[in-house]
Amino acid sequence: MAPAYSDTPEDLASKAEGNNTPNQTVPGAPVLLSVTDVTGKLLYASAHLLRFTGFSLEQLRAEGLSLVHPEDQVRVAAQIQAALTAGQAYQLEQRLRRHDGQYRLMRSSGYPQLNEAGRVQEWVISTMDVEELRDTKAAGEINSATDFSFLAELIPQLVWTTDPTGFHTYFNQRWTDYTGYTLADSIGPDMWNNLLHPDDRQLARRVWGHSLATGEFYEIEYRFKSREGDYRWFLGQALPVRNEANEIVKWFGTCTDIHDQKMQQLALRKREQDFTTLANAIPQLAWMADETGSLFWYNDRWFRFTGTTHEQMMGWGWQSVQHPDYVEQVTTGWKQALSNGEKWEDTFPLRRHDGEFRWFLSRALPVRDEEGRIVRWCGTNTDITDQKQLQEQLERAYSDLEAKVMFRTLDLEREVQELRQRLGDKTVNE
Repeated sequence: MAPAYSDTPEDLASKAEGNNTPNQTVPGAPVLLSVTDVTGKLLYASAHLLRFTGFSLEQLRAEGLSLVHPEDQVRVAAQIQAALTAGQAYQLEQRLRRHDGQYRLMRSSGYPQLNEAGRVQEWVISTMDVEELRDTKAAGEINSATDFSFLAELIPQLVWTTDPTGFHTYFNQRWTDYTGYTLADSIGPDMWNNLLHPDDRQLARRVWGHSLATGEFYEIEYRFKSREGDYRWFLGQALPVRNEANEIVKWFGTCTDIHDQKMQQLALRKREQDFTTLANAIPQLAWMADETGSLFWYNDRWFRFTGTTHEQMMGWGWQSVQHPDYVEQVTTGWKQALSNGEKWEDTFPLRRHDGEFRWFLSRALPVRDEEGRIVRWCGTNTDITDQKQLQEQLERAYSDLEAKVMFRTLDLEREVQELRQRLGDKTVNE
């Protein structure tokens, strides 16, 4: 299956209008089709939509909201914006002004179109005249067909519907192409679960059961088996379709192929785990800061040494474990390195969990992006207390040795002077 969306808005519209088979349309009730970009900007309007409004495409782009009844405008704008933000399919009813000035109650259904990265790229929106449908004997059939079937073959997901109990009643052609199951094989309560990876079945049943019981939006990531026998990751989503009494009459669902993104995510998680393992294995305290110098990560050794928590150390919390005599000096040096974008090095004491201060040699290097901007800092603190104590002992020993040498020299000089004096006295006496 190739989930990437590559059709132009005109291609989508052509397919949608060409998909109106006899059991999907009612005379006098055409589908008004439009396509927008990810922000909601109109890219395409079908001929039916232009005839209904009496507007040109340019007028629709500029004044489309003015067609909505003034009492509906705020609600409709809020519903559409919420759907755009969430990237989820939506359905709403609104009163739209027809070319003759009459307002008609219309039902609009919006379906997000995903690109190869799994992000919403465009929206396909179908609009039907509810009043005209209600006057038609086939209204029940049309509601189902126009809301789902005629667009089900357009969107790049596996599409399915169920009755209110979760019994599957429909799958689109992409489902058949991917799974290798015919529509007859797929219809029923459990076939979809049999195609799931064994490790995902229990969770999928629980999440789906919760949505059926509560009517809440359904969303889950799971692995589906293809006709070749391998498994790919999908994002499963479903929305309940309700009648005028707010009763669920069906569920409309999609399965979006996210396998490549999921593999990248898992690989990244593996690298992060490897990094964390390495960072916790080194004998230094390790940390990372953002480009402003605010620390956001420490290795486990830091917390074991300081006895602090993650919350206490975030940002500039590290100052609390600095020796009072050094904290100002250390902070000034760190800010200077941040300003210059240069590596940082300093030596200062840090307070251990038992209150003892130990000396550390601390270093940090900036990490830059491809454009040379600093995106974070990586730093370590190496305990040099023993070395510093040894150095102090050596310095004291050296000082002691110097003192002893000096005193011995003075003694020798005195002895020499005394010897010279005795020799001088002897010479005089002779």
